[in-house]
Amino acid sequence: MSYAAAIVNAIRMMLITSGTIDKESVHIKTNSVLRSHHRAMMASMSKLVLSSQLSADSGGENISKMLADSNELLLAVRNFVSACQDIPVSVNHRDPTLSNDEKSESTQQTRAKFALQSDLAENMEAYGTSMQESVDAMLVSIRRDSGEDSSRFSLAALMFTQFRNLANQTAQFIGIVEDIDYNDVDASPLILELKADRQKLSDGLGLLFCLMQSMTDETIQLKEIIADMENAAIGVSQPIRNICVLVAKLVNERRLSLPAEKRDQTPLAPTQALMETTIAEEDEDTDSVQQIEKFSVDDNATYEGTLPTEMSEPEHKQQPNPLPPTSPSLAPSSPTSQVSGDTRSSIASGDPTSPTKVTSRKLKKFFGDDAPAAAAAAAKPAVNERPWYLEYDYDPSEIVFNMEGYVKGGSLPGLVERLTLHDYLDMNFINTFLLTYRSFCTSMELLNLLEARYNLKPPEGMTDEEHETWTQKKLKLVRLRVFNVLKNWLELYYNEDDHIILDRLQEFTNTSIRSTLSFSADQLERLIRMRKEDESQGLKKMVLTLPDPPEPILPRNRKKFKLMDIDTLEMARQLTIMDFKLYSSIRPVECLDKAWSRDSNDEAGSVAVNIRASIEYCNEVTSWVSDAILSQSDIKKRSNVIKYWVQVAEKCRLLNNFNTCMAVLSAFDNSSVGRLKRTWEMVGARTNQTLSQIRKLMGANRNFTEYRAIIHSVNPPCIPFLGIYLQDLTFIEDGNPNFLKKSKELINFAKRAKTAEVIREIQQYQSSLYRLKPVEELQTFIQANLQSTRDEEQLYNESLKLEPREREDEKITRLLQESGFL
Repeated sequence: MSYAAAIVNAIRMMLITSGTIDKESVHIKTNSVLRSHHRAMMASMSKLVLSSQLSADSGGENISKMLADSNELLLAVRNFVSACQDIPVSVNHRDPTLSNDEKSESTQQTRAKFALQSDLAENMEAYGTSMQESVDAMLVSIRRDSGEDSSRFSLAALMFTQFRNLANQTAQFIGIVEDIDYNDVDASPLILELKADRQKLSDGLGLLFCLMQSMTDETIQLKEIIADMENAAIGVSQPIRNICVLVAKLVNERRLSLPAEKRDQTPLAPTQALMETTIAEEDEDTDSVQQIEKFSVDDNATYEGTLPTEMSEPEHKQQPNPLPPTSPSLAPSSPTSQVSGDTRSSIASGDPTSPTKVTSRKLKKFFGDDAPAAAAAAAKPAVNERPWYLEYDYDPSEIVFNMEGYVKGGSLPGLVERLTLHDYLDMNFINTFLLTYRSFCTSMELLNLLEARYNLKPPEGMTDEEHETWTQKKLKLVRLRVFNVLKNWLELYYNEDDHIILDRLQEFTNTSIRSTLSFSADQLERLIRMRKEDESQGLKKMVLTLPDPPEPILPRNRKKFKLMDIDTLEMARQLTIMDFKLYSSIRPVECLDKAWSRDSNDEAGSVAVNIRASIEYCNEVTSWVSDAILSQSDIKKRSNVIKYWVQVAEKCRLLNNFNTCMAVLSAFDNSSVGRLKRTWEMVGARTNQTLSQIRKLMGANRNFTEYRAIIHSVNPPCIPFLGIYLQDLTFIEDGNPNFLKKSKELINFAKRAKTAEVIREIQQYQSSLYRLKPVEELQTFIQANLQSTRDEEQLYNESLKLEPREREDEKITRLLQESGFL
């Protein structure tokens, strides 16, 4: 085990020094080859750790497996390093300190954490139940399979789909455990037990994934793998139960540590017996807790290194809904809801022999039309899958889906209900909605609908028992969804125009939310307070410690210099600093409804101030380059200025500043400069070759095909050509109606999804900062020239003076004179 630990630490150090420790690293996010090698390396490392643990526990019986995993990891590391060298990925000196002491995480103590109280323990129960049901669903799939090799790949596809759900739930579950405030009970021995069970849960999930990977190895008998997977899946259940019980015990322990007057006001947490009863009780419908969102961590969190390549696409790409709910009568149901109460009881007690029934319709709805045929054929129809009082509140006609399972359109109330469904979580839909909702409703309208959703009224005609079930399985989970949407809204999608909702939202938080989800109200109140104080730097901002920037290349005389005295690389650097400042300031709301093309005096037009500023910057650069060329009366000096700016454009390209590069290129294609044939004839072949390469890269052929390929392969930092994104947004806006053609009341959400894809791509390059140092004298010089250029008409007249129009015979005469023949 010591050797395995040393290997892990060595790989960890390699990832830290190369800036690829996280899957959200700019290198990994933007390079598909590196991303696949990173996944393979992390999976191989996990397998080696697990096989070394198994070898140590079994007295060396699994040494051959450990050696095979070692060779696999060695190959994966070599492939990863080779991919890094090809990019290339720079390596920087780091001196990290590895520590397990939670006190070292003091920097995180400033953010609000979850209070250790009874309603938190109750919600942890819901998470535990949800995860237990996911394990049950995997056990159903395993036990149903005959173990024949012919079913190997259909079972693998089914298991990986179910594992993905369990892995996401586990990431959220562990995240909540890590984000609880343990200050009052940090000396309790239960904390150590909690850490141990948390690690067991991670290890158990990793072991299950490694066994699932073995299903693709046809040299191993499927029956052997199935038996091991079943034991591994059952083994995951125990730490889940233990963690829920430990949290409940810690809640009671904290309660007993409080003064008597406060203790009486604090309710008891659920006991272990209650928790076990909750897991084992028989329910008509248990899928309402299938995907409860994580309160304090990112909802897109996944279990690192556990998903196959095809299931881990970049976040900005919308994945098909595996379970599209189209109406109350056809509501989504997870396979776990098909496990009977007796089965859950037996699983909870470790008995793997209880019978299970699975419906064909549910399988098809969960896995789509490509559900394994054997599984669908073996399934039997179910009756009364969902009680009437747990159906959806919107009418079936209020939400429309396309063939791929994406939301095509819907009414505003219907979309908001889908945003907060009690039994289904679609994070891509939530992110797209919050990015684009301002194109079809106001922030106050959205807040009103979320408040109404939170204060959901029970349907009439329920018995007391049905009312209790409705409260636990629908109302409680809807409120959790609403809370999570509000938190994401304030953290990630807030716009300064949303300040009008803050007072209303604070009142709602201090009344409705505090009385029902008291453990989470502090988080929301803190976010509201920070937004009011405009302290956005305290909201989920990634702090980067960049290496020292390269030393600027300064003119000999910094007080008095001309354009040609500035080094072309330094000019490109200073222009890049100015351009990136504008590009990184663009907000999502500016990309909606072609706001940049409207009159700036119009309320909608005034929104896109940063896009307008970026467009103006590009126009000024183009005018400056044209003016600088036409300011030289001597033809040789003019050609030298052209050579200078071609080199600046090339340096911008090398800096991945395609926006300024295109602005300079536009000056050469300007009619006042492009017509200077005599001047261009003086430009050397090398400069023309460089310029032709830039033109080829930035050419508009086939909708900028070559440029689009380059932009998706470069390593940030990068400033894309903004004009292409504005062109794409314009095509989406003009080519798609705001409402569906068949029903003018249904918002065209598919149009918003396309818009959101473009916005996400713009955002992708905004967070990676340039490591450049601004020079005040050069910045002042550039700004002065950008603001003092002549207009198009003046530049064209100047061009005619420098090189008047001439007939063909006049051109021949001139050339003969210049060559000495006349």
